[in-house]
Amino acid sequence: MKKRKLDYLFLFVLMVALFIGSWNLANRFYQKELVNQQEEFLLNNGQLLISQFSLDTLDSEENDQLISHYAKELDERVTLLNQDGTILFDSSHPDLTGSRTDRPEIQAVLANNTYSSSVRYSQTLKKELLYTAQPIVRNNQRIGVLRIAKSTSNFAPKTADFQRSMFIILLLFYLFLYLGISYLIYQRNRPVETVLPVLKRMVKSPEKSNFVLQDSAKWQELYVTINHLSEQLHDTYAAFTTTEEQFKTLFHELMIGVFIIDEHGKFFMINPTMEEILQMGGASQHYYWQVIEDNKLIQLIQQVMVEKSQVHQEIAIRLPQRKNLDVHLRFLENAAGDQIMGTVYDLTHVRHLEKIQRDFVGNVSHELKTPVTSLIGFTETLLDGAKENPELTTEFLTIMHKDAVRLQHLIQDIIELSKDSDHVSDELQTIELHDFVLQQLEFYQHLLTKKDLTVNVVGAENVFYQTRPVFFQPILKNLLENAIQYSPEHKNIVITYKVKEVLEIKITDTGIGISKEDQERIFERFYRVDRARSRHSGGTGLGLAIVKEYTEILGGTVSVESHPKLGSTFTVTLPIN
Repeated sequence: MKKRKLDYLFLFVLMVALFIGSWNLANRFYQKELVNQQEEFLLNNGQLLISQFSLDTLDSEENDQLISHYAKELDERVTLLNQDGTILFDSSHPDLTGSRTDRPEIQAVLANNTYSSSVRYSQTLKKELLYTAQPIVRNNQRIGVLRIAKSTSNFAPKTADFQRSMFIILLLFYLFLYLGISYLIYQRNRPVETVLPVLKRMVKSPEKSNFVLQDSAKWQELYVTINHLSEQLHDTYAAFTTTEEQFKTLFHELMIGVFIIDEHGKFFMINPTMEEILQMGGASQHYYWQVIEDNKLIQLIQQVMVEKSQVHQEIAIRLPQRKNLDVHLRFLENAAGDQIMGTVYDLTHVRHLEKIQRDFVGNVSHELKTPVTSLIGFTETLLDGAKENPELTTEFLTIMHKDAVRLQHLIQDIIELSKDSDHVSDELQTIELHDFVLQQLEFYQHLLTKKDLTVNVVGAENVFYQTRPVFFQPILKNLLENAIQYSPEHKNIVITYKVKEVLEIKITDTGIGISKEDQERIFERFYRVDRARSRHSGGTGLGLAIVKEYTEILGGTVSVESHPKLGSTFTVTLPIN
């Protein structure tokens, strides 16, 4: 890396030196060419001027006027000299006299040269001039010398323009040259710079595949060899670590709690499921009696450790919630030392489901038994002769009808709860929420009138929602029945709905309210806040359970906010898609 930087630095210095040298050389060449062009221009002008001279009398006023006019028009200095170099007339200083044989351009013409030129500083005009001199010839005899001078400052702008252009051209040329040579240096060092990082990564991270991805034909064999070496190293390392990684993955993803305790009583390994079951964290490398809070499990571990045996037992612990655990402990002897391996399966949910099933069967039996017993009792009474009394018969039949209706509602609710959402063939339908709510209210118009209840529907019209009505309708139906059932007479029920990112439906009543303890169980099957009142009104205790189950089938949630004697608000939130 350091050598490469030195190469680039040397190349940069060389390019800068070549750039400066080339720029100076180009400037000199251009200035020389520009002087030659100006020299040729002045000589041609001199020939034109000589052709207009009166050669019979060179020192004449006519020639002086011609020279003055020419010099003024072209901003040049014109000097007329006789054949021995003495000034006859000077356009810049008409009174100037004397000899100019010491001037190089005059000396050259007097030496019989056809023309001469020089660039020098004029002491007379105090500036640098380009001088050209040529002989004035008549009948093949030199009779005088014509000298024309022009200030070099007149063509300085051209020089400045050239310098700027040449600077840019040379700068771009050497910049591209520098980049090109740098690329060649890079190509020369490319194999080392390509392979070396790969080798370093192979040593540092053998578990990763490190390949040289190059298409250079010149170094193809080297790259292929390095890639083959990297692949072999990766495969060897992968074979070494695959078993361990698979074990770790299985160990951490198991739904069963697994742990290993070494001979000193420290957790050698413990998976997250076990930590979650025992509600502890960071148990690894800690003694088991320091992190396990239940004495039953500690005693089982000590028993296996002392007896060097195995045990399989279901225990109930409190941490602080009660949990049912299926514990299997085994004593292991190996070269690493004695160990105890334990597997723990959390049966709490299973036992809870079993209890719910038992309670459900018991509740169903009880709820069915009550109206059936009533029907049998009144039927037997009527058969025994009570039917002869019309008033008593009417009273008994009214009670029997009420019990039959209650029995019908109970059976319908049980059927609703037993529906399997995967086997209900109900396509998605689009409903208009406002009309749908009003349609449901029509079914309860008699009850609302009887209890003098007012229902306010708050929500925009023409709001459409796509859902499965077979599940959506019972949700709204049971919430309405619940609100009507628990609302006192002459009160108000408010139904609010809105659609934004989700559909939110709220049904608020001013009934007896629900305590905090009851709110935790309100959605359980057959659970009633007021059992006597619920039975009296014909409730089955399954309505809110149906609401919860169907809401979850539709991908939503249901919640309740309530205070005793202040009423309740049930909120159903459903996805809009």
